[in-house]
Amino acid sequence: MDRTWRLYALAAPLAAILFVPAATRAGDESGMHGPIPWTESLDAARKTAAQQKKVILVDFWATWCGPCRQMLKTTYQDKQVVERAKQFVPVLINFDKSPAIVKQYKVGQIPVVLFLDSKGNVLKRAQFMDAKAMLRAMDEVGKKRH
Repeated sequence: MDRTWRLYALAAPLAAILFVPAATRAGDESGMHGPIPWTESLDAARKTAAQQKKVILVDFWATWCGPCRQMLKTTYQDKQVVERAKQFVPVLINFDKSPAIVKQYKVGQIPVVLFLDSKGNVLKRAQFMDAKAMLRAMDEVGKKRH
């Protein structure tokens, strides 16, 4: 009987790893940022932005960043921000896991939010934003495009 319990104890975690969908695994941090459909690939976002003629919304963040977590709990949960984000291609860039992109866009401290065109040019740069500031930034970038 004792061997059976040991077998279950070993098999259960393995089964959980194998049968948990990839999107919910720890490597996919986009699900942590609320209802906005984030991607983690800037290259894929640039292609999507070019095809759909949209601006890219990039959020540079890290799990240890207090202001980043605050934006997660407030800004990215706001219904108007979530709705307006549909007009953009939202991308999460983990500060610790993407040093080349961090260097390319000269991100020294986080959170940093960039609005980029499909070629990767910066249209607007901001730091921490509450929902009202995010909506203003989204409107400002939207007006620049037209």
